[in-house]
Amino acid sequence: MLTLLALAGCSRDPVGDRPDYVATASGRLDARVEARFLAAERDGRIEALLVRPGAKVAAGQPLLTISCGDVAAQADAARAQARASDADARLSDEGPRREAVEAGAARAAEAATRRADAADELRRAEGMQASGYVSVRRLTQLRANLAEATAKASAADADYAALKAGSRVEERAAARARADAATASANALDATFKKCTLRSPIDGSVLKVLRREGEFSGASTGTPLVVVGDLTNMIVRTELIDRDAARVSVGQKADVWLDGDKQRWHGHVIEAASLMGRRTSRSLDPTDRFDRDVREVLVAFDGPAPPALVGLRVNVGFLK
Repeated sequence: MLTLLALAGCSRDPVGDRPDYVATASGRLDARVEARFLAAERDGRIEALLVRPGAKVAAGQPLLTISCGDVAAQADAARAQARASDADARLSDEGPRREAVEAGAARAAEAATRRADAADELRRAEGMQASGYVSVRRLTQLRANLAEATAKASAADADYAALKAGSRVEERAAARARADAATASANALDATFKKCTLRSPIDGSVLKVLRREGEFSGASTGTPLVVVGDLTNMIVRTELIDRDAARVSVGQKADVWLDGDKQRWHGHVIEAASLMGRRTSRSLDPTDRFDRDVREVLVAFDGPAPPALVGLRVNVGFLK
């Protein structure tokens, strides 16, 4: 009895007879999460490659950097300007410090004293003019001194009044607007600088590096630089021609094998397209038409899978 059970469990093993498949097709191994052909977001010279083929990477991990020294300098300057503008806006919101108000009051008092002194000196000179002790030229100079002292006193009074009143609502709004504009400019340059680093969008492995240091990134043409994929969960992508398309459904069991190898890996259909489309992969059969419509079918493995080689050609047989 144990022998019979063992044979029954191995009916689809390497040494078993080939099952009667309702349809067969060629396919290729792929990652369940499709391999990503990553292109840069900014044109420039590749400065440094940070990974090698086969390396494990985490989502967000840098893969390579593009030379962007000019953008980095502009971003630094923009951040400094944003900090300065924000500080000005905060000062405008908070108003002048007590020490500044006191200093303004002192300057106004000093200017008023100088004006009073200039006025007294002019009155004394005008009183002595009749006796001939003061020349007309001297009187003219003293009147000019009084006018200057009066103007300075008026300016000091205005400054003191402004310090006591603080910034107007419009002035505070303008200062905040300048700070917001500077921050937005800095953020825009930061975003541009971040485009100088190509990062992995997923956890996975580096499948291929397509460019080297010193080469052009080709962002404007969408040139792929690095290929990454998650090889921990492999599937088979296959395409069924018209006569076999309706014979396969989701959940159906399937076998996968390599040409010339009796080993069978077992799986099931996880996705079957509801729309026929053009073939995307060529077979080795020279009579196979490339322009015929096919139905894409994905097969997941129920247990062990073939070696995790994206693009490896395999054969698929779908069981009844």
